[in-house]
Amino acid sequence: MNQPQIVVISYNTPHRKTQDVLFQLKAKGYEKVTVLALPFVQRENPFKPIYAHRPSTAIQVETNLLCERLSYGFETVTADEIHPYLEKHPTDFILIAGAGLLPDELVENHKLINSHPGWLPKVRGLDSLKWAIHNKQPLGVTCHFVDSEADAGFLIDQKMVPIYSNDTFHSVAYRQYEIEIDMLVNSIEIIPTRKDFPSLSTTEFEATRRMPKAIEQTILEEFEAYRNEFTQD
Repeated sequence: MNQPQIVVISYNTPHRKTQDVLFQLKAKGYEKVTVLALPFVQRENPFKPIYAHRPSTAIQVETNLLCERLSYGFETVTADEIHPYLEKHPTDFILIAGAGLLPDELVENHKLINSHPGWLPKVRGLDSLKWAIHNKQPLGVTCHFVDSEADAGFLIDQKMVPIYSNDTFHSVAYRQYEIEIDMLVNSIEIIPTRKDFPSLSTTEFEATRRMPKAIEQTILEEFEAYRNEFTQD
């Protein structure tokens, strides 16, 4: 196997998405992997949704120790230190497994790969799954190179999330999450086969914010109607 150099941007605390990405990279045989771990800032009043739809329970193993056990590299960095690091350490693929807003200098000079739980450019921003259901938009996942515009950049791959007649809101949410992880890791194989990466920049669709609880409280009922309309079996 031709071993590419892979960087995974994440947090310096146990983090479910990071763990799932690292496990899948290891399972696929990738060995030259380094995690650049950003400090995780706990908000004083973190947002608590009525219905959590993202898997959040991580194995309580610190990221540096997990990397050691997987024989992966590990560096603690600030967001401003990632660009200089990448300049000194040429990398083939840079996967975002967890990060807030990243500096423009970093985004504009490196091809950062993100997997967004929404069908871009129609479903942008936070709580994409819930807003897609509420607005009767397609449920999908978009893998893309990021740029300074929120949930835009350049398309790598897109997949619809199938909906079945026996689905619940939470079963669909978990299926979307699994596709998100798969597409992020699979981008390493897909990118070399593509010559064209269409722009996802748009002024037609605005990025959403957290769903207000006044709307969220009816999302399970809205999902029932959504499932009946979009089921594929």
